[in-house]
Amino acid sequence: MPPKLRILLILLVLLALGAITQVCLHSVEEIHYLKSFFPHSFAVQEAFYAGALELVKVVIISIPLVLGIAVCLFFLRRR
Repeated sequence: MPPKLRILLILLVLLALGAITQVCLHSVEEIHYLKSFFPHSFAVQEAFYAGALELVKVVIISIPLVLGIAVCLFFLRRR
């Protein structure tokens, strides 16, 4: 495998991991914002539902990125 292709695949893996990290951090900040915006009316059950909704959003966004990471790692391992 040419060194340039190897470096490109490693960069793609790092970019995908960075994107997943940013999505997770954004979800945590959004829940914190909701908690601070509705302090008295935001019950524990509503926080649970908001957390579950954010988890679904993170999973939906992360699936293609994880598949891309898997493909890149497959090609890196192959050679």
